[in-house]
This record gives sequence, C-alpha cells and structure tokens, in this order.
Amino acid sequence: MRLGAKEVETIREEIRQADPAAEIYLYGSRTDDSARGGDIDLWVRSSRITYCDTLRLLTRMKDRIGWQKIDLTINAGEDDVLAQLVTEQGIRL
Repeated sequence: MRLGAKEVETIREEIRQADPAAEIYLYGSRTDDSARGGDIDLWVRSSRITYCDTLRLLTRMKDRIGWQKIDLTINAGEDDVLAQLVTEQGIRL
C-alpha cells in the first residue's frame, strides 16, 4: 500500500467524524507497491455521509495531507459492481 501512516490516520479520522461506523477501503493503483503515481481511490460504506459531507471530507483531507487527487465514493449499499470489487480486492483502512 502506497499511503503513509499519517495519510491513513487522517483519512480514518476525517471519515469517522462523519460516521463512526463507516467502512473505509483503499483501491486502485495505490494498493500496488510496485506502481508509481496515481490518485487516492477511496470507497466508503456509509448510510450517514451525505453529498455535502463528502465535499467537506475531501477539503479537510486535502488540507491535512496535501492537495492531491482523491476519489471518494460513498455508498450505502452492496449491490453495485464497484462495491463487490473493492471489498474483495481493496485494502480496508
């Protein structure tokens, strides 16, 4: 996983402030230690985090870990293909 301890802790803290029960997964190129570059792809299972919360979360995370590309997907269900892929192949934070 190509995220530092500070980045992981920041992501957890910010998302858990919005929903303490949220499940957080990292997926995409940052899960591959041999890859280079890439954005931070996060998938969060939460029924409490709203669209406005998502925008605030992105801003707070970027303020703390640096302004870089972060894709933050919030999903309350498990019926879509991305949810299945991420929970099987992603890294739970």
